[in-house]
Amino acid sequence: MKKISVYRPTTIEEAIQILSLHGTEAGVYAGGTDLLIRLKNRLKQAPTYLVDIKKINNLRYIKEDAQGGVRIGALTEVWCQYLRGGYSCWRNGGYICYGAIGDNSYYHSAMGGRLCYAVYPGDAAPALITLDAKVKLATPSGIKELTVEQLVPGDMMVDGRIQSHVVRFNEILTEVVIPPPRPDFRASFEKLRPRGVWDFAMASTALGLQLRDKTIEDARVVFGGISGKPFRERSVEEFLKGKTLSAELAGQAPSQALRDAAPLKYNATKIDMAKGLLTSGLEKLAAL
Repeated sequence: MKKISVYRPTTIEEAIQILSLHGTEAGVYAGGTDLLIRLKNRLKQAPTYLVDIKKINNLRYIKEDAQGGVRIGALTEVWCQYLRGGYSCWRNGGYICYGAIGDNSYYHSAMGGRLCYAVYPGDAAPALITLDAKVKLATPSGIKELTVEQLVPGDMMVDGRIQSHVVRFNEILTEVVIPPPRPDFRASFEKLRPRGVWDFAMASTALGLQLRDKTIEDARVVFGGISGKPFRERSVEEFLKGKTLSAELAGQAPSQALRDAAPLKYNATKIDMAKGLLTSGLEKLAAL
C-alpha cells in the first residue's frame, strides 16, 4: 500500500486549511471505500495526505428546518442514523434514501460519499434530484450551494483530474438539503441489482410527480446505473406533463425513454431494465 500521512481535524475550517496546504496531493477520508482501492493498488490518483473528517461531529445530524424541509449532515450514516433515527424512507410519498450519493453501502455509507465510478453507482443522488434537493460545500471563500444535479454532471476535468463530481481539492460537501414536502407530490425509487439492496444498481429509476388530482403537472425522471451520471430523461418528463396518471400511461411512457441511447457491447439489456423500472414505478404511483 502507498505510504500516507493522516490528519484528523476537528473542525471544517481546519480541514479546509489542510486541504489547501497540500493541494491535489491531499484527499478527504470519510467512508473511504474507493479510496482504499486506490491506495492498495498504488494508483497515481491515490492521495499522499489523508484528511480524516470523521472527528468533525457537527456533520452528523438530521433535522427539520423551519419551512418543513430536511437537512442531513454529510457524515450521517444511512443505516445507523437515518433509518433507526425514526425518519421514514417514505417521506414525500416514496423512497428517498437507498444507499448514498457515492458509496452504495446500505449499512456503512455516508451521505456525502466520494463519487468516482465509470457507471454512476449511487442510489440517493437520482432520488434526491427528483426532490429538487441541494447540497452545501464548505470552501476557502465560504459556503457554496449547488443542486444535486449540478454536483454530479458526469466525468469532467477538475483540478487536473477526471472525476464525476465538481467538488474541488479544497472543498468539502457538508450538507444535503431536501425541500419541504409539496401537496400531491408522489415519488418512487426502483432498482435492479444482482444481490442485496446494498449492491450497485444494474439499473435504477427515480420518479417524482407533482399532481393535481390525477393530472401530472410536473415530472422528474432520473435513471441510475446506466450512465456516468444520474441521467435525467427530460423527454419522458415532457411526455408525462398534462397527462392523467394511470396504469395505461405507465405502459406508454417507456416508448419515450432513452431513444438516443448507445449501449456498449454486452450491456444493451440495461436499457430494457431501465424502461421496465420506469413502468413499474409509474404503475405503483398510479395505484396509490
